[in-house]
Amino acid sequence: MGRAADAIQAEITKLETWLASSTSLDSSYSADGVSINRMDVSKATKRLDQLYLQLDRANGTTPMFTRGVTRGGMFS
Repeated sequence: MGRAADAIQAEITKLETWLASSTSLDSSYSADGVSINRMDVSKATKRLDQLYLQLDRANGTTPMFTRGVTRGGMFS
């Protein structure tokens, strides 16, 4: 089951605040019961990219398209 858009946005906000902080390299970051100490900035920006993709999908801005085959149905 996917996460709610509000939960994703909350994690984005916390992470962006952490990155903007001047003392972020010695700080810790936590969201949804997960905490990370001394997170690398490159890992943080990679996580932000993932979160923005998830948020766009949760909001319907960038829907996911899947392809599949239906068997045993009316048209097979």
